Amino acid sequence: MQQQQLTLRIQIILYVLAALAICILMVDQYRQGLYSLVLSSAIGVPAFLFSAVFIYINRDHTPSTWVHHVLIILLAILALYQLPNYPTLMTHYLYALPLFSFFCLPILNATIINLVVVLVTTIMMWSNLGWQEGLRSGINYSLFLGSAWCYAYLTQIKRSSLRRLALTDQISGAYNKRHFYHTLDREISRSENSNDPISLIALTVDDYHQMLDIHGRRSIEVFLPVFTEHARNLIRAGDEIFRLEEDLFILLLPHCPNDGAIVLMERIKRNLQQQSWDPIPELSLSTSAATWSTGETAQELQKRLLQSLTKQQKTTLQIAAFSEQ
Repeated sequence: MQQQQLTLRIQIILYVLAALAICILMVDQYRQGLYSLVLSSAIGVPAFLFSAVFIYINRDHTPSTWVHHVLIILLAILALYQLPNYPTLMTHYLYALPLFSFFCLPILNATIINLVVVLVTTIMMWSNLGWQEGLRSGINYSLFLGSAWCYAYLTQIKRSSLRRLALTDQISGAYNKRHFYHTLDREISRSENSNDPISLIALTVDDYHQMLDIHGRRSIEVFLPVFTEHARNLIRAGDEIFRLEEDLFILLLPHCPNDGAIVLMERIKRNLQQQSWDPIPELSLSTSAATWSTGETAQELQKRLLQSLTKQQKTTLQIAAFSEQ
């Protein structure tokens, strides 16, 4: 949310500065006697200011990109409209469009718009000034487009990587504890309005620290991502897996009643314990399930789940001790 708000502020500042830059450009165009170009440029000033005001008014809502699409397309049309009269000036004006569009629009949408612009620009320059100017303009614009696309793509990958690092456990690949509390609070708030059930399943790897001593941390770090992936394949679409402690995993199951959670818990436990794990000869899991009750907070639900898990582990130990006797 903070990153989104920062992006919106940057867009507002950019639009206002762009409107100011166009005003300064209009003064220079007026001094040179380019009156028709002054009138065309004047259309861009209210367009930028409207976009800035629109984004500011809707800053607390889900961002909509339609206003950015309208603005980018309007700027491209204005430049293409004046291209036959001022080919050199408008060509350089269009060179800024890729950077601006990739900042405001999704990569795919910006790419499509820029490909259309480069095609139209090439055809218009070809028909008015000959094939050499048309080819040169098309190549130059394509170079700017390619550079802007690479920058936008690398930025998107970096942003996705940072988001993944912030939300996931780096060893197992499951979501981390911080994201668990945020997601659980969100699902409980949703269920309070819709009355849909939410269930949690806790999975504990028994004798985890003993496994570390026997097989080494390196082997366990290889085992955990495979374990997480197998568990993820056993749950439904929309369910999520989190790692809260070294040996504790929790499955969050929206729209799942208590009976369904118990059935799913037993199936997951059976499948994971029957799976062959290298170098672990035999995997033992302790499990418990809990379903959210109306009025219960996320902390209370988690506490009840872990209490049930502790009770289950004690019962298992007592049964094992009795069997040895």
